[in-house]
Amino acid sequence: MNLHLLRTAIVSATVALPALSQDLVAVKAKTIHTMAGPSVEDGVILLQNGRVKAIGKQDDVEIPWSAKVIDASDKVVMPTWVLAHSSGGMRGSNESMQNVPWLSVADAVDPGSTFFEGMRRNGVGTIHTMPGNNTLMGGKGMVLRPAGRTVEDMTMAADTGLKLSLMAGNGSRLQKIRELRRAIADIREYLADYNRQKDEFEREKAAGAVADDKEWDQEIDRQKQAAVDLIEKKLKGWLYVPSFAELSEAMRMGQELDLTFVLGPNLDEAMPMLRRLKAPVVLEPTLEYYETDAETREEEQYCSAKMLADAGVEFALSLGSGPAGNPWWQLGTCVRNGVSREQALAALTTVPAKMIGMDDQVGSLSEGKLGNLQILTGDPLAATTWVEMVLLEGELVYERSKDPRLQYLFEPAEEKAAPQEPKTEEGK
Repeated sequence: MNLHLLRTAIVSATVALPALSQDLVAVKAKTIHTMAGPSVEDGVILLQNGRVKAIGKQDDVEIPWSAKVIDASDKVVMPTWVLAHSSGGMRGSNESMQNVPWLSVADAVDPGSTFFEGMRRNGVGTIHTMPGNNTLMGGKGMVLRPAGRTVEDMTMAADTGLKLSLMAGNGSRLQKIRELRRAIADIREYLADYNRQKDEFEREKAAGAVADDKEWDQEIDRQKQAAVDLIEKKLKGWLYVPSFAELSEAMRMGQELDLTFVLGPNLDEAMPMLRRLKAPVVLEPTLEYYETDAETREEEQYCSAKMLADAGVEFALSLGSGPAGNPWWQLGTCVRNGVSREQALAALTTVPAKMIGMDDQVGSLSEGKLGNLQILTGDPLAATTWVEMVLLEGELVYERSKDPRLQYLFEPAEEKAAPQEPKTEEGK
């Protein structure tokens, strides 16, 4: 798999939330789910300069006197969630023109969007931001941390793939497939013509028809460069496949290009094909759907995550709006339908980290990886669990006790539930 992630330097974000200035941070925990091996009970994680320096039992890890200690001895610590595909946090997830491969989401990301605030509140630490599904070739994505004043502050990796989509708009499915095939064919023809001209130049130069000091200086058209990189498999494509009806065409494209599939919910009729997949896929936020039997008119419920788990296909979960925007809802939906606890947690940590080519940095906790961790009030699969704190690269970027939106929501209820002082005669 040729990821060709053009990584940028990981920078420390400056946010309007309390941050730890110390180079050394020690987090004590009741349980540490590393996602890289067995859980550690009564453990401690030592972070230095934004990375994990040591993980182990509290008796085995020496905490330097200069370290800032976060005492979460009654809480659970694990890596922050990773999203392999998201269109949140942009001023507009789709362009008015569908075929715009030269664009980048960097021009549309809004660091002040409440989307990123919500991601911190839900324990998300890494977001692969891509154009929306209403596109043909929609431009390039990037990996962001959900904290920072500028896009540069938030950037973890740029130009991480080109978004493609088979979602029919005003036309039919077949029309959409033809449009994408035509767009790809046009780029192939352009590249073939470019290479032909370059070869002719080299032959003329070798024959002495061109001055020895003259070099080929024609560059690939900037507006076509990303699509050319896709054709040459220098850039990964992220293809949205709305339903089983487009899957066969998507898999044919996957034989020619380096593609990752983002799958819609209607997969039951596509399972024979999906079983042949060797690479992980991304599931869109709708995990459960119903189909009506044409003869009996009875409804049957399906769960995309369960079907893929049974087929042995790795998958990454997405977050949408409403209940599906909550990681606990998505994880609970998986487990309720029979997906194992381990598979569900991996779908928001190790699997998406691998898909975006950053599993050596995020998705699990081990020595040398980024200090991206969330401190939870309880088990990560319990509906009553809250995110208490979030650290990104060793910096404290979220505290539930200082979350103004939660305070706004819960303070009136707390005041109402508080014992009322009995009224006196004067207070009648």
